[in-house]
Amino acid sequence: MELSLKKSKITEADSLFNIQKEVFQSDLKKYQDYDSSPATEHIDFFRYRLNQSLHYTVYIDGKINGGVCILILTDTHFHLFRIFLHSDCQNNGIGTTIMNEIERKFPTVKTWSLNTPKDNVRNRHFYEKLGYRKTGEQKINSRLTLIEYQKVK
Repeated sequence: MELSLKKSKITEADSLFNIQKEVFQSDLKKYQDYDSSPATEHIDFFRYRLNQSLHYTVYIDGKINGGVCILILTDTHFHLFRIFLHSDCQNNGIGTTIMNEIERKFPTVKTWSLNTPKDNVRNRHFYEKLGYRKTGEQKINSRLTLIEYQKVK
């Protein structure tokens, strides 16, 4: 299996958008967060983010299988806004490879931050295994609370 991360192109937006919607559909049903769920995001906003952030496309064996959206907070603090991987590619170490590659791409970044649902034990374990530590919580609605994480190098 050959994995590569390449800066996203606007021509990839529809493919990436469809993967994002599919991947976050179960979270939408669970949390009913219709205002900010990646599954309900409009394609125009997705394209805007693709152009205004550090957005990478995940290729596996030459095929688009996911994306990573990074926001620059300062020169040394980046926020992992979103990472998504096609469901067929999950739970086999690809996420760890992607996270390690992202950190390698930006060696001057000293602080990485992100958030994930409080009750998503799998995601929380994944990020904690990679060295992220809980820094806070944010209640979105009665069903969804996000855990804020940070990793300082």
